[in-house]
Amino acid sequence: AIYYYDEAKGRWIILGGMVSGNTIAVQTERCAKFTVMAQEGASLTDIAGHWAEDSIRQLVAKGAVGGYPDSTFKPDINITRAEFVTILGKAFVLAPHGGKIFADTAGHWAQDAVATAVHYGIVNGYDADTFGPDDQITREQMAVMVVNSLQLPPAAEGTSFEDSSDISDWARAAVTTAVKQGLINGYPGNTVLPRNNATRAEAATVMVKAMPKG
Repeated sequence: AIYYYDEAKGRWIILGGMVSGNTIAVQTERCAKFTVMAQEGASLTDIAGHWAEDSIRQLVAKGAVGGYPDSTFKPDINITRAEFVTILGKAFVLAPHGGKIFADTAGHWAQDAVATAVHYGIVNGYDADTFGPDDQITREQMAVMVVNSLQLPPAAEGTSFEDSSDISDWARAAVTTAVKQGLINGYPGNTVLPRNNATRAEAATVMVKAMPKG
C-alpha cells in the first residue's frame, strides 16, 4: 500500500492503492513524502479463527484498512462513521474531492475522506453543520453508504425480519436493498438489528462483498 508522511502526527498514513503486476498507483491531491510498504494481514494477532478472518485479510491486502500498532485488528470493537467512510473511499479507490466541510469535520483527520464521500453522494450529515465523524456507525447507516456507493436501484420488496419496524424510514430502502443483494445478513432469530452499532469485523465483511473485484 502507498503511505504518506503526516508531519503533524509524525507517522505514516495509509492511502491504499491499486496493484497491477509490479506497480501500485493511487490518486491523491496531497503534497507530501510517499512510500510503499507491504500490508501483511498474516501479522495480525487476533483474527485467526475469527468468523470474519478472510474478509479482514482481503481488505487489508487491498490497502483499505490496517491494524493497530500492537499488531491487532480488534475485529469486535465498534467502528466510527469517519473510519467507515475512510475505508469505503479506499476500497472503491475514490478520487479525492474537496467541498463540504462540516463544523465537526473541519481539521478532523477524516476531513478529506468525508468531503470526498459527500461529493460522490455516498453520505450526508445529520444536518448542514454536523456529520458526527466520531459517532459509532449503525448497521442501517452502513447500509445506506454502501448502497449509495454502488448506486443500486431500490429493491422492490420489503424485508421480513422480526424487527423490520425498527428500521428508520430514511434507511428502509437501503437496508432492504443491501439485504436482497447479499451485502448485509441478518442474525439468528430473524433479526437485522438496524440501529445496532457495527463492528470492525462486520464493516470489513460488508466492504469485501461490495468493493470492486480485481
